[in-house]
Amino acid sequence: MRWNYRIKMFTAIFSLAAILTACGGGAKEVTTKESSQNAGTVATATNSSDTSMTDTSAAGKNAEDSAGTSSISDTAGSSPEEGKIGLDSTLEELKQKYADKLGYIRVPLNDHPVRRVSEEGSKNINIANYSDAVVNMNTGIPIHSDSQRLIDDAFPFFTTVQAPEVSYVSWEEATNLERAMVKTLFISRQALLLTEDAMKNKDYTSQTFTDSMEFFKNAAEFDSMAPVAQHQYDITLTKLYDKARDVWGKLAAIDPVQDEAAFAEMYKAARTEANNTMGLLNILLSTNEEERLEQTYGK
Repeated sequence: MRWNYRIKMFTAIFSLAAILTACGGGAKEVTTKESSQNAGTVATATNSSDTSMTDTSAAGKNAEDSAGTSSISDTAGSSPEEGKIGLDSTLEELKQKYADKLGYIRVPLNDHPVRRVSEEGSKNINIANYSDAVVNMNTGIPIHSDSQRLIDDAFPFFTTVQAPEVSYVSWEEATNLERAMVKTLFISRQALLLTEDAMKNKDYTSQTFTDSMEFFKNAAEFDSMAPVAQHQYDITLTKLYDKARDVWGKLAAIDPVQDEAAFAEMYKAARTEANNTMGLLNILLSTNEEERLEQTYGK
């Protein structure tokens, strides 16, 4: 397969919404190696997530799917710990302790990245992931590899390898969501390549194929939470990622031995949605993102 990574989009860009109340964040600062990842990337990614779940029925019914947050309401008379997801925080506390020079709130993975942010004058609570990884909302554990090696391979791949003539922000300047997408999409690319190999060879018993499907399944789970939007374009990126992971889940649910045609068709859709998200990611990581967005999508 010749993978098409040129900045060519298949869908119109979603309209931009206002930054969420509970996201914090600031404006992106714009200052001024193809690497390969072996099949172990997918295996590491799949095995790193803890899929154990607490009772999330309240959160599931009231989840907002727009920008990486969920909202729940405290039930009168219930135990304060029962059914809780995340660590209680206020937005001000998060800003004071974790905001960087750009205003982005960045909570380390080892310090409870999923937070329950209360709204003043309301019983509603925004549940948000403030790390730079896609995590299981119940455990705060990444669903993918979070190694420096992965970053060293993936960040150049989604920037200079795709459009070397363009100027890009540094890793430190990227939003939490952009960083998470760099890691997750790089692994998904590898998983898609391994899936195509399995389709060509009609071999669906290999460990690499099983790991690829497990990664797609985990990414599509409701409790796999991407970082909260902290920049206006994060919202658009979230929507494209949600479309991609929805198709990934559908792909993983098909048995290719029983219905090879349906699996092949869903694979094409999965690759298309991944390409859409990867293309937008390359644009958003550039220093002239607004100009390139207009060139690609129009005003």
